[in-house]
Amino acid sequence: MAAKRRAKTAPPKERKTAKPARAERAPKAVADEEKASMPLESALAVATGIMLLLALILVDYEKGVHYGEGMFFKGSYGASADSGE
Repeated sequence: MAAKRRAKTAPPKERKTAKPARAERAPKAVADEEKASMPLESALAVATGIMLLLALILVDYEKGVHYGEGMFFKGSYGASADSGE
């Protein structure tokens, strides 16, 4: 019977240096500086303006289609009723 082979011994590995303690580490980002972004008040003002403009256009569309009045859609009165015949 053959004898079992011995495992080769590997040379000792070099160890990595330890990370510095949390107190010694430099902060990743300065907390005092804010990221450049739109303030909440400005975002709400823009969203409100867009919604008011959309409401104006939708009301004008309804007045033009159903009553023949309005600023933008007054020529489309009865256009939807004539197309069904």
